[in-house]
Amino acid sequence: MLSIGIFTYSTKPRGSVVHATYLAEALSRRGHDVTLYALSKAGDLLYRGVDCRVVYLNAGKAPTEPDALIRQRVHEVAVGLGERRPRHDVYHAEDCLVASGLLAKRAELKLKPLVRTLHHLEHFASPYLRDCQRRSILEADAVACVSQVSQRDVKRELARDCPIIGNGVDVARFAVDTALEQQTRARFGLSPSDRVVLSVGGVEPRKNSFCSLAAMATVLRQHPDVHWLIAGGASIWEHDQYRAGFRDQLSRLPPDVRARILELGPVTEQELTGLYGISQLLLCPSLQEGFGLCVLEALAARTAVVVSEGEPFSEYLTSEVACFVQPSSKASIAEGVARLLQDAPLRERLAEQGESHARGFAWEQVALAHERLYHRTLFQTSRRFIATNEDLAHA
Repeated sequence: MLSIGIFTYSTKPRGSVVHATYLAEALSRRGHDVTLYALSKAGDLLYRGVDCRVVYLNAGKAPTEPDALIRQRVHEVAVGLGERRPRHDVYHAEDCLVASGLLAKRAELKLKPLVRTLHHLEHFASPYLRDCQRRSILEADAVACVSQVSQRDVKRELARDCPIIGNGVDVARFAVDTALEQQTRARFGLSPSDRVVLSVGGVEPRKNSFCSLAAMATVLRQHPDVHWLIAGGASIWEHDQYRAGFRDQLSRLPPDVRARILELGPVTEQELTGLYGISQLLLCPSLQEGFGLCVLEALAARTAVVVSEGEPFSEYLTSEVACFVQPSSKASIAEGVARLLQDAPLRERLAEQGESHARGFAWEQVALAHERLYHRTLFQTSRRFIATNEDLAHA
């Protein structure tokens, strides 16, 4: 049994936070002593209950300027570590922010080994943020990438070889629940006859929200019973200017179209489960993804998916379970969505095969792969420690 500390930057249901919660639970089920650490603003609790020990690190009000915000959050992680002085066999950081906090206290508290999950390599304009990300990858004892595209980015830009450990999904969570679906429709003002296209992740550049809006405006004009629901958006980056532009474009649409586009903001896990259940399809034409966890969740919920062609989606999806579109083309996105809305047999076939495909991505397998990585890293760091001491002894 290992003592494992898993660290994440937020309590909100962003991809890396969801990964942290499910990985923590799966490792706990395998008999390990797992503690999940999360930065918490204003006493916020995790977006869902987690079946392992949870420790919250206090995060105060922070400036909006990115560099200053990250510096403060890194400092708050370091302060929380200094106060609690945790002792684990493995320290696992889910993002560069908490990894930087761990690195700041690494020598003082002997926080080794440090394992880092890389969901996707960000292309920051800020030198400070680039260095923050770079150090969190190069100074970690091991890095696991969630996809080939993330692995290739790290190899190309930082010359580090990293194993791939992908995402998982809890298929049982998405069993048909008629009562929940009825509650979800009532919660968001939808009638039983309304059809739903769902997007997850909020409005931001890498989600390709502008192009999606243009495509969905075309679809909604053609299908007056269809609503586009956009869930999520709890990011450390506010994307205020981008969102303002999105809403400006939204305001220019005809009222009957505009009324059927709903930004829901962050939702609970139960609400998101219900949204998958009532949706005819998930629209995810992202410009940048490390993996795209929401796609795997949609498949598990028997919801057809429209995704960007190419990586990372082509790594784990085929045309038998997904509809691929060109993310830079609003016409391609609109055509893909309209095709699935109009062709019920195709939509049902993709949904059925997608659910079967999702069953191959159990969190238990993800936990086993991490367990092997932890043991390998512990062995390697112990060998380096012995070699270093022998060198000192002969100096």
